[in-house]
Amino acid sequence: MHRNGAVLIEDGIIVAVGPQKDVEQLVLSRYAGMTDDLDVVDYIHETIVPGFVDAHAHPLFAGNREPDFSSRLRGEKPALGMLYTVEQTRDALLDREAFWTNIVQPRLALMAKHGTTTLETKTGYALHAPGEFALLDLAHEHRDDPGLPRLLPTFLGAHALPPEFRNEIDFIDYLIDQVIPAAVAHGAVYADAFCEPGFFSAEQTRRYLLAARAHGLRLRVHCDEMAYGHAAEMACEIGVDAVDHANCITEADIAAVVATKAVTVACPATIAYLGLSQRAPVRALLDRGGSVAFASDFNPGTSPCMNLQTVAYFARAEFGVSSPEALYGVTRAAAASMRVDAGVLRVGAPADFVVLTIEAPDEFGWQFGGNLATAVYRAGMLVA
Repeated sequence: MHRNGAVLIEDGIIVAVGPQKDVEQLVLSRYAGMTDDLDVVDYIHETIVPGFVDAHAHPLFAGNREPDFSSRLRGEKPALGMLYTVEQTRDALLDREAFWTNIVQPRLALMAKHGTTTLETKTGYALHAPGEFALLDLAHEHRDDPGLPRLLPTFLGAHALPPEFRNEIDFIDYLIDQVIPAAVAHGAVYADAFCEPGFFSAEQTRRYLLAARAHGLRLRVHCDEMAYGHAAEMACEIGVDAVDHANCITEADIAAVVATKAVTVACPATIAYLGLSQRAPVRALLDRGGSVAFASDFNPGTSPCMNLQTVAYFARAEFGVSSPEALYGVTRAAAASMRVDAGVLRVGAPADFVVLTIEAPDEFGWQFGGNLATAVYRAGMLVA
């Protein structure tokens, strides 16, 4: 940390970062006689941190699930459910460009304004080949749009059982035979599955993920979120990059996650929104040398939260982590879970950073409900 620091950017890449006097000296020697051509921006009373990395998000959907929230407050079952979102998303994809322009793009722009510069972007709300391919195509085509987070497309075909299928086994067979083989061609980088009692079993998920790996996809998995289903055990055995949620994992699972160096992607806003009694064992994972990221899990049914500043607050409130742990969790740990060069201010890295109206980094995650980002830069360009 530098009290009076500076960052020098060239062609969207950080070429120097450190104490202001050192960076200024480098500028004078490197750009002798050309300093008038440099753009200089001063943020005197703010704190600059790496651009936020959201390692678990579902932004590719249409439809309003507020009735489900109201039902939950009354102690009733959700009035609409996930298949309502599937229906709305399929309908919206009939005009793909309007879906992007009117629904998805404004959503992503708002995430960027709150500091998210890299976003893991899941499919999973079409649940058939044409729709899932269309969602992947949108994420891939817009993966580097100015003013939006950099997108990392994840194929979440095994998200729920669609209405056309009677059982999960047949649907997994369909995904393996007809969808996974083409997912990479449509821009997918990762494959994910909802491995949970009531959704997809550990064995069904294993088949799906191993098929995805065979076709060139990296792996992550929704893991033991609301009930224990041996998801973490399976995930560690096959070597996924990330185990997400992990609210119900066991002591043996903790040891396996740490040993395999999988990143745990905890979703504290989901815990708060659903009022879950079980929480990911974040403290135990960190104390044993594990890596923990904190993600929004932005989705219409269980976490309509798109602000990683608020997620950092919930991480501190739900898990008792420190401010540095929360900041690390929405930057470097999240980037590590996605195997991307992001979430860090160092020479050679993309110039992604957030200017926050806080006096020091140890204030991060204390306030919530607003936007403390004075400015957000991605690849050296002001995006918000």
